[in-house]
Amino acid sequence: MTVSILKPPKNTRRVSRWADLPDCREPAEYLVTDQSGNTRSIWVSKHKRQILEALMCAPMFCASICRLSHFIMGLREVQGLNIETERFSNDPATGRETYGIYKLLDNVTPVGGQGVRS
Repeated sequence: MTVSILKPPKNTRRVSRWADLPDCREPAEYLVTDQSGNTRSIWVSKHKRQILEALMCAPMFCASICRLSHFIMGLREVQGLNIETERFSNDPATGRETYGIYKLLDNVTPVGGQGVRS
């Protein structure tokens, strides 16, 4: 595991509660274009949708009382999204020696104007 001494982007989101994420839980369809240029459609709902919508706007810190990792794994394994975990050292906000952020690497767009931005 490589740990960067750089800092995460300034817009990286800290999630302390589900209300910190976009308020969207109903099923919605998205077009996913991977780094090879292949495009496909996926459907997500509930907490997975909230997390996907948030990742579409900005990276997110991994550590959260909302158990984000459980839903990130579902987005990776079930929906096949390319979500990278980038590791850093010395988090001044929490005092953690090492920490990570999640970054969405695929291009994801809502179908039919169903997306929510926050």
